[in-house]
Amino acid sequence: MNDQTAPPANMLRAKGAAPRRRKSKKRRPPVSLRTVAVFLLALLFVGIGVFGALGAVQGDAIAKGVRVNEVAVGGMTREQAASALAARVAAFRLTYAFAGTKTQIDPDSDRARPVASYDLDGALKGALDVGRDVNALRALAERLNAGMFGSTVVLPYKLDRNALRALLEQKFKSGAKAARDAHFIISIDGSGSPTVTVAAAEEGMTVDYDAVVAATDQRLREFSDDVVNVPVKKDKPEVLQKDLEPLVPRVREALSRGPLTLTAKGETWTVSVRTLADWLAGVRAADAGGTVSLGLDRDKVETYLAARATSIATPAKNAVFEEKDGKVTVFEPGIDGDTLDINGSLRLLEHALFGEPAPTGESLELPIVAVPPAITTEAANPYGIKEIIGIGSTNFMGSPKNRRHNIAVGAASVDGSLIGPGETFSLLKVLGKIDGTTGYLQELVIKENKTKPEYGGGLCQIGSTTFRAVLASGLPVVERRNHSYRVPYYERDGDGSTIGPGKDATIYDPSPDFKFLNDTGHHILIKTAIEGNKLSFIFWGVSDGRKSEQTKARVYNIVPPPEKKVVETEDLKPGEEKCTEHAHVGSDAVFTYTVTYADGTVKKEDIHSHYKPWQEVCLVGKDPNAPPAGSGTPDDGVPSSDAAGATGN
Repeated sequence: MNDQTAPPANMLRAKGAAPRRRKSKKRRPPVSLRTVAVFLLALLFVGIGVFGALGAVQGDAIAKGVRVNEVAVGGMTREQAASALAARVAAFRLTYAFAGTKTQIDPDSDRARPVASYDLDGALKGALDVGRDVNALRALAERLNAGMFGSTVVLPYKLDRNALRALLEQKFKSGAKAARDAHFIISIDGSGSPTVTVAAAEEGMTVDYDAVVAATDQRLREFSDDVVNVPVKKDKPEVLQKDLEPLVPRVREALSRGPLTLTAKGETWTVSVRTLADWLAGVRAADAGGTVSLGLDRDKVETYLAARATSIATPAKNAVFEEKDGKVTVFEPGIDGDTLDINGSLRLLEHALFGEPAPTGESLELPIVAVPPAITTEAANPYGIKEIIGIGSTNFMGSPKNRRHNIAVGAASVDGSLIGPGETFSLLKVLGKIDGTTGYLQELVIKENKTKPEYGGGLCQIGSTTFRAVLASGLPVVERRNHSYRVPYYERDGDGSTIGPGKDATIYDPSPDFKFLNDTGHHILIKTAIEGNKLSFIFWGVSDGRKSEQTKARVYNIVPPPEKKVVETEDLKPGEEKCTEHAHVGSDAVFTYTVTYADGTVKKEDIHSHYKPWQEVCLVGKDPNAPPAGSGTPDDGVPSSDAAGATGN
């Protein structure tokens, strides 16, 4: 018996049959893996789409997911975001709970002094900058971060703590009660004798404003609508009844010194004993011991003095400076005002009531303190001009009408002139064209050994006044020529008093001129003024500490005048005589001009003048049949824009 195992059925085949080809069979993956693969592929495409959407720069719009504080502005244009933020700010209110009631404050209202203000432009710029970095990768990362997790831009703000505190004090003052110190109760009977008792101190309650301001700042920073609970704290009195009782005898002694008579700026009034009694209070010293002494209630006395000051005080005047085309058209220096010196007056009253020795019954002169203007002279102009460095004056008493007119026109031309540091000032250049088109009238001048009318006669008054202002200011004289003849106008000071010759300067276009150098290192402004017969030139600038001195002119070499000079004219009837100038002696004059500088340097200069004698000059009506008259005294070749002065009127 054969024990071998039979072959499998599929291995049996008919004898002689062709062999069968074996079928190949693929294995399929499980269904679950296929699903996961499809899902991941889909997720990849979705992610790419989402990242693309979030990472794309959307034109001018703010990146998605951006917020300003809690206001969502992502995807908005700048205008849309600005509108949304403005609406939120307009609706925002600070809410306070105090004494069982709630109070709301608009922090950015249109009141004169807002509590807080928001920088919307700054916030919008910050929002628009998200995802717009110059580095492309950083910009993409910012946009993706904002889109996926959000990006918050803080809304900048400014808090005016003083304005907030003032507003809170106004809102909550009715609910708070300040402590009250122990105080004197004083009654005055008919005979003037005081009865003094002491009232006990009272504890109070006050708002902790520092804590409220800090909480408000937090609400503004977070743009939070949360209510601020206003904390309060006990307010304890500083002066107790036991502190005042030992002072009662001193109260009676102080009141015995009343009433007090006060004087200020010519006003005199009396402070009654009853008013003094109301002012007395216990004052705790600020030192470590903290002892209480008899003094004055500062608030009450200051209120009283401030009320008095309203009729005494002189308001300050602000400076005004306007410039056009290199000329100062408006210049008004700042002027100090004055008022009662409150602190000084308090000290004076304290000494009168408590000091030793006791007052003798005389009135108390209260001190006055200067009040500077809000806009000073220096602050009103860009050149730092702040003070007068010199004033020169002349007097033109006796001048005829046309001469007075020409002086006024010339002074107006010089008025407002600005001279820069290191600049040489030319008077003729500043005066400009001198004829009828510039407003001048005809007046007598000296020219070619004759006196005759020309436009601008009298302008040497301008030259001499400028010369004197330069001397007073300590400035270097570059060019100056005295008159050929002594002119009485220039032998007087600005008030009309006689000073003699030597301090004049003649001018005539085109020569001689008057020039000086501005070596102060600062701008100089010339202001002119005419008061009656007095012409003044005021030099404004910045003092460098120099001091100027002038001696009185010494007159010598006096020469008598020549004989009378007759000048024929066709303006008079034949033989008619009209004298235009009186005779004047000739002379020399000299004075010493000294300038001492801040560093101690001293410069001295002797300034000389030589004056020819001047004869009497008379006009005579020309006789057509008479021979020509002589030429008179030879001229020195120096014309002058002033001959009317030679008349001596």
